[in-house]
Amino acid sequence: MTTVRNDKELLTAIKDSLNTNLSDPRYQYTGVSRSFVHDDRPLITAQYPRIQVRKREPSISEIIDLGMDFMEWRIIVLDIQFWTKAPFKWKQADGTYIQDEGLVREWLHKIWVTIKADFPNLKADHGLTGFKMMTEGDPYVEADTQLFTGTVSIRAWYFTEAASW
Repeated sequence: MTTVRNDKELLTAIKDSLNTNLSDPRYQYTGVSRSFVHDDRPLITAQYPRIQVRKREPSISEIIDLGMDFMEWRIIVLDIQFWTKAPFKWKQADGTYIQDEGLVREWLHKIWVTIKADFPNLKADHGLTGFKMMTEGDPYVEADTQLFTGTVSIRAWYFTEAASW
């Protein structure tokens, strides 16, 4: 087990989990897999759809032990944002196509279900001790980019020791 030592490592573990467990929506058209979950802000020139995982500030920290190597309970909020560009359409299992706001809603749900399903691995492999969904935002079009987007926010927590800093 590689226990996360800081918020960045937890963010990377969630990002890697989504990249591993979600199929790239573009695959149905290109037949080529890619990493479409990132922790940077998507660019206009990037291929879409994309997912961005970012930490919302500030994190909460509670000291739960005494001594030089005290145990700390860390709580962070992650915003996981799905972005797509019109006229991208995604073919569902039943053969129907969805796009724009419908596509964003579907993928926000997929993101949450995927993280929930991978919790045993995130716990065993990275020391994540819990999480919960805080909000699932309504899809909207960004005025400056014309990208369809929506965000699911989760609160995650883990323990770390001062000596591991």
